[in-house]
Amino acid sequence: MKKTVVAILLLGFLAGCAASSNDAENEKGVPSSFFTLLPKKTDEPPLEAETPPEEVPSLDQNSAYREISGFPDYVIGVGDILSITQLKAAGQETVNVKVPLSGKISYSFLDDIQASERTTTEVDETITQQLEAYVKKPRVEVSVSEFNSKKVFLLGEIARIEGLPQSGPGVYTLKGKTSLLTMLISIGGQTSKADLNRVELTRGGKIYYLNLNKILQGAGGEDIFLENGDRVVIAEQPIFKKEEEFTKNRVYVLGDVHNPGLYESKTDVTILEAITRAGGANLSAARSRVRIVRGNSNNPEVIPIDLKRLIDNSDLSLNVPLQDGDVVYVPTSFLGKFSNSFALTIPILQALTYPAIYRDLYTTSGIGVLDTGARPTGQKQTETTTQTLLGR
Repeated sequence: MKKTVVAILLLGFLAGCAASSNDAENEKGVPSSFFTLLPKKTDEPPLEAETPPEEVPSLDQNSAYREISGFPDYVIGVGDILSITQLKAAGQETVNVKVPLSGKISYSFLDDIQASERTTTEVDETITQQLEAYVKKPRVEVSVSEFNSKKVFLLGEIARIEGLPQSGPGVYTLKGKTSLLTMLISIGGQTSKADLNRVELTRGGKIYYLNLNKILQGAGGEDIFLENGDRVVIAEQPIFKKEEEFTKNRVYVLGDVHNPGLYESKTDVTILEAITRAGGANLSAARSRVRIVRGNSNNPEVIPIDLKRLIDNSDLSLNVPLQDGDVVYVPTSFLGKFSNSFALTIPILQALTYPAIYRDLYTTSGIGVLDTGARPTGQKQTETTTQTLLGR
């Protein structure tokens, strides 16, 4: 029995080694696309005047689709999962294949089929043609069952709608030819404070401004189609700008947390408070490899944080204060990348429950989840705080 368990664990380990991440991290342990969230250097020349939507260029290498016979077809990328269905005498047989880092897949008798940077139609035709050497008149259909390779950042005044699978500011996956307005409507639309007259789009390292109001009213301009790596920010209307004077810190919390997005606070914010505001780290998170991305997009600084040690050992020296504009990234753990269900069986991951010291120190003040009144200074107050948290 022990040998069987060891064999299963060994197989899981090897599978984890072979697994590839959907969001490739650079040498600093942070996805390169996150650096686009940082502000530009203040000494750079002012941004150009508003650019009409029709002048926003399309970058072929970032496009989520390609026209095939007059119809848009999704461009496959690393991390996507393909569903390949073949009609056989006994019925249909469907196989799911994940596109590896090499971009090449294997299917049936075939190896080294180029899938990345090709459309589903092109991969379908290649497989069908090569199968003819083994099967008489093969009938194959290739589709994408899981989209992972192309993402966009939608930030700012985007409404959160209860009941939608995902809404509000965050990172969204492209599934083909998708316009900005279509995406915005599908994730909840804009808030009542949104300024649609000047929507910021960053593409290919350059910033453009779109007037979505004109597009909605049919008064000019054209909607744009989103591309991999696009960053869209919807700001507040000028009438609400006075409220910004009371907002001290805005930080992004992204990665393997319950509710990734942009969070604001009227007080100083620590990394533990920010992650708590985002609902805490998931069980699959690599808590010892948390990163803070700081500075500007030209000269970013990456600060490593051992959240596991901070929480488990109550090492508050690691609970560093965040600065306005910081990006907190919580990566997925080694185990979480290849099997979330298997990782849940590892006892060490059960240590994600925050210790009592966190509960006592961070359930009050501006960014806390629950206001329990004054911070406890004695045993009696601590017991009262605990009872408040438990709803007694």
